[in-house]
Amino acid sequence: MTGLKKLIFFTIALLLCTDAGCASKQRYSGSRIFWDSRSPVTVFPSGGYARVTQLADGRLMACCESGGIKVAFSSNMGATWTTPRLIAANSNNTPNCVPDLIQLKDGTIIVAYNPRPSAPYTEDRRFGIRLRRSTDNGSTWSEEIFVFDADCVFENGCWEPSLLELPTGELQLYFADESPYTSNGDQQISVCRSWDGGLTWTAPGKVSYRQGFRDGMPVPVLLSDGKTIVVAIEDNGYGFGDFVPATVRTPLTVNWRSFVSGQSTYRRRAVSYTYCPVAKGGAPYLRVLPDGQTVLSHQSCYNHGSKHNMYVYVGTDKATDFKAMSTPFYLPETKEALWNSLAVVDTGVVMAVAGYDGGIHVVKGYPKNRFEVPFASPVVDGKLAKGEGYHTDSGRQVMLGSGTGTYSYLDFAFDVDSLYVYCLVYDSKKVTEGENADCVSLSFDTGGGCYDAPQGTSFRYDVSPAASVQPYVGDGEKWVVRESCGARAVVRKTTLTYTMEVAVPWNDMGRTAPVTGTEMSVNVEVTNGDGTQTSVEKMADAKPLEPWTWMPMHLPEDSLVTSVGRVEAGREAAPHGTYDLSGRAVANGARGILIVNGKKTAY
Repeated sequence: MTGLKKLIFFTIALLLCTDAGCASKQRYSGSRIFWDSRSPVTVFPSGGYARVTQLADGRLMACCESGGIKVAFSSNMGATWTTPRLIAANSNNTPNCVPDLIQLKDGTIIVAYNPRPSAPYTEDRRFGIRLRRSTDNGSTWSEEIFVFDADCVFENGCWEPSLLELPTGELQLYFADESPYTSNGDQQISVCRSWDGGLTWTAPGKVSYRQGFRDGMPVPVLLSDGKTIVVAIEDNGYGFGDFVPATVRTPLTVNWRSFVSGQSTYRRRAVSYTYCPVAKGGAPYLRVLPDGQTVLSHQSCYNHGSKHNMYVYVGTDKATDFKAMSTPFYLPETKEALWNSLAVVDTGVVMAVAGYDGGIHVVKGYPKNRFEVPFASPVVDGKLAKGEGYHTDSGRQVMLGSGTGTYSYLDFAFDVDSLYVYCLVYDSKKVTEGENADCVSLSFDTGGGCYDAPQGTSFRYDVSPAASVQPYVGDGEKWVVRESCGARAVVRKTTLTYTMEVAVPWNDMGRTAPVTGTEMSVNVEVTNGDGTQTSVEKMADAKPLEPWTWMPMHLPEDSLVTSVGRVEAGREAAPHGTYDLSGRAVANGARGILIVNGKKTAY
């Protein structure tokens, strides 16, 4: 098919779509987290209930329960950690458990924890909340400071302390509290307050209580508006027969002067089940991203047999409508991740902290609400060379693999001729033929992406490790096979991996010029086949037949000048360097001139 015929075909398809009144949807908004799941780091070789925070001096600090309360530090953003150090030893048959940590504005570091007496119970040993302080960046620690005591028996205990400092300097310590309900199994969330940096504390006040149920495992944050306290809790009162993540909240001006009941409008189920399935389970953890969005985790057996895994969601700046469910750690169903947490470090990197295989492990996640596509002209040879111009030098803007264990990394670039994709897939058994073959599916929409089905502006390219490219186009309902296309791929294989580079000419997608701005969307799926069955790694919330759910792509508008550097309409795609920017043939390897940001640039 000639370039002119292609353009006519795509134009007709788009017109037919418009005439048919293609269903329009509001484009997906919010971030999704892409996890570097192939590279977990061990923080503690043994332990549970770990928490991590970033200190004012840039170091990371972690704490966990492991024969008492231990801490460790990292000076390289979590790549390596110091030898764990015990700061609160167990004594009197009373293990210290479930720590939380915070650094106050004055630099004081506080680690709170939960003494839990072991049976046989005695009156002199009570379930309680204690803490230790450090005023020298964690080098030395104070004696134990008393906060609260519950009963001496398990049924009436208190649990899971969590800390929050307010702008006023008030320090709050939240915990799950059974002590008011000695005649039943109810539980509330309580809070104690300190105005002297944790040296002395008030008696507990009630934060939330649903009669007949058990509010538990509180984690507080102050939202980016600076006016609202939100506490993530596990709530078993929503009729699912188990805990689900929920939030309770109060305006800072009210600050829990009245508690949140089971019927209060200040209590709500956290996850937006319009996007996500009901993943039952407890142990929630909540944090705020630098842009104000919120991230929530909890543990659940969803899609993981009888074992728990860690699930993470992204919510709004109001800590509502959590969606984009993802699993930071790829674990087989024989393993489980328990009592997990989150930290937001550096410039918005999310650190998932999980307990499995007896120890504490972390991976980093990168929240994104769009993919960046820089102007560049990489050589399409299946290799990633330094300075080729992809968004990251490592080619790892997109990270996939936590769902299936097929770890893949992708990145993008563009010029006036083509859109470029680099992809690295870790796959030791490469299947190139048959129904259960390996495949990287790249779907693009060039028309805004606000559709509930693939349109004439929607294009899909299935690329195999054998470098074959199968093209598709949308017909308003589904994907339709195209006989040929101008996209080309180069693939290189090693024993453990294959890398591919794909060039998709703009005129192969019915365009005479790059689609700059954020009008363009992409979906990526990586299929791993073993010859008998396949598994498919997907982006969170992205549905292959619904372009409105795909990821926006940002191509900088100032990379091009509308009157210069446009590809001639109908020109066939050709190898890099064979045409100048006006479409005229030039000597092999010769380049044209492009005006970038007002300056002439060799192409």
